[in-house]
Amino acid sequence: MRTSWIAGIVAALIVALVVVQIVRPVAKPTLADELPTSLTIAGSKPSLPWPAGVQADAEVAGVGVWPQHGPSQPVPIGSIAKMMTAYLVLSAHPLSVGQSGPSLPVTTQDVQLYTQDAQSHQSVMAVSTGERLSELTLLEGVLVPSGNNVATMLADWITGSPSKFAQEMNRTAAKLGLTHTHYHGPVGLDPSTASTAADQMKLAAIFMQNPVFRQIVAMPQLQVPGQAQLEYNYNNLVGHQGIIGVKTGSTVQAGGCVVLAKQVTVGQKTLTVYSSVMGQPAIGKTNQLQASLNDANTLLQKAAKVVGTHTVITQGEKLAQLNAPWQSPIPLVATKRVQFIGWPGLDYSVHLSLKMPHEKTVPAGTVVGTATAQLGSQTVTIPVKTAKALTAPGISYRIVR
Repeated sequence: MRTSWIAGIVAALIVALVVVQIVRPVAKPTLADELPTSLTIAGSKPSLPWPAGVQADAEVAGVGVWPQHGPSQPVPIGSIAKMMTAYLVLSAHPLSVGQSGPSLPVTTQDVQLYTQDAQSHQSVMAVSTGERLSELTLLEGVLVPSGNNVATMLADWITGSPSKFAQEMNRTAAKLGLTHTHYHGPVGLDPSTASTAADQMKLAAIFMQNPVFRQIVAMPQLQVPGQAQLEYNYNNLVGHQGIIGVKTGSTVQAGGCVVLAKQVTVGQKTLTVYSSVMGQPAIGKTNQLQASLNDANTLLQKAAKVVGTHTVITQGEKLAQLNAPWQSPIPLVATKRVQFIGWPGLDYSVHLSLKMPHEKTVPAGTVVGTATAQLGSQTVTIPVKTAKALTAPGISYRIVR
């Protein structure tokens, strides 16, 4: 009797334990990200023809930037400063393509400044007392023949003096994040006007978003109203090999300086590629400005060629997994392919936004969230789905867990 009584108690306890195990809540499934912490486009990183001993940089707008090559400290930039001069003028008095803007009278003082600058062999645009020149013509005079006298005329118009204009130039540089840039005035002749290849390339990319600025810097020459002679662009590469701008600078202290731009079409998208070279000395019989143009062009053409379309996520690729203790992990996969314009070695990011379904079972192919991939200004969001079904935990698992 005692043995059967004990056996009954044991049986009752086992039944009770089984019942408890069956009715006890099951641990909820969890999600685990499978992406690596660092993501780069696969392949061998391209090598660019960096000029020796000088600052240089390259960028594809909206895609990525190569790290600045060469010395890192700010250096004199000469007339490249006039990009900021033109920007401030267009900020104060915006123009649309086809508009000329207000006209400014040319004063005796303006003609005297022109004469002085010309006699000291500075870059100038000829002006005559009593004529009226439109804002557009003056901007063209600043950016095409790089007229120092015209830059001063515009600075006087906008702020009343070159010194006040320089203050505004520096305030704007700070706002734009040009942390290694300082302006002494609207002309760029003073060597204390200094910057880096990276800063000036960044500035050019901002300015080229303005259609008027973009139109002007693509001009190989300028016909000033009322004048017989043509004014020529110091950037003699404009119009060749796809080059559409942007600005040169050359002084004894600055050496040859230039920022170049060209367009390249990848698939159905047209992009702007930039290169910049600062502080280029003369090379043999090639003067410093032409040497900087040659090096920047070599860099630009190569950078344009390495840009292509790359798949960064394949359809069906595992991005995460759903872990349920009662069955093997369930892959969460991309529903579509993601492609970016770029080059091997360029970093990109993928952010997963996943949410566990409330249902106890989840069929295969259920969308459980999204993956958002980003590279530069390129952003693609795709659904993420289960590759297998999530089943409900069985009796055997509930008992033995």
